[in-house]
Amino acid sequence: HNKSSTSTTPPRLPEAVTPDLKSTAGGKGLVCPRRLHAPPRGNTIGRGMKMNKEEILGMLVALENFLDRDHEADWQLWEAQVQDIAESVWSVPGVQTEIHVPEIANHVPSLRIRWDQAQVKIEPLGARRALIDGRPSIETAGGGNEIDITTWMMNPGEERIVAQRLTQVLQGAAT
Repeated sequence: HNKSSTSTTPPRLPEAVTPDLKSTAGGKGLVCPRRLHAPPRGNTIGRGMKMNKEEILGMLVALENFLDRDHEADWQLWEAQVQDIAESVWSVPGVQTEIHVPEIANHVPSLRIRWDQAQVKIEPLGARRALIDGRPSIETAGGGNEIDITTWMMNPGEERIVAQRLTQVLQGAAT
């Protein structure tokens, strides 16, 4: 293959050779290196997904780990963690909690926390800001009327830190 050529045609193998993938001499790639730098929808092989061998192996390991997990034990852990947080904030008068599983995205046990703002004088957005600005910084979800918490990304024991900080923020605003 002439290196100074501007052709994007990959080198041809003899017709008697019929491999699934063609490679160029010298191990420089599956097709002409110039073709590898085209846009994702260009006429290239394998570039649409922009994946390399390390990413493919990483996905394989992640899939194997997922299949090997005890999903029932994970679910029970998450339920216990959100229950622990709920029980902690019940000590604040006017606080109500609901354990639910969202229908869309993150289909895991989640905790919705609401309160009577006549008794707890902080809006949910203010409480969320206090959690973010505190130490440790705690991210929550939810709209303007509640705080939502999921625990599926927490390490065991971290739910106690969240429960303590959330209770502290709400208790600090209680009358």
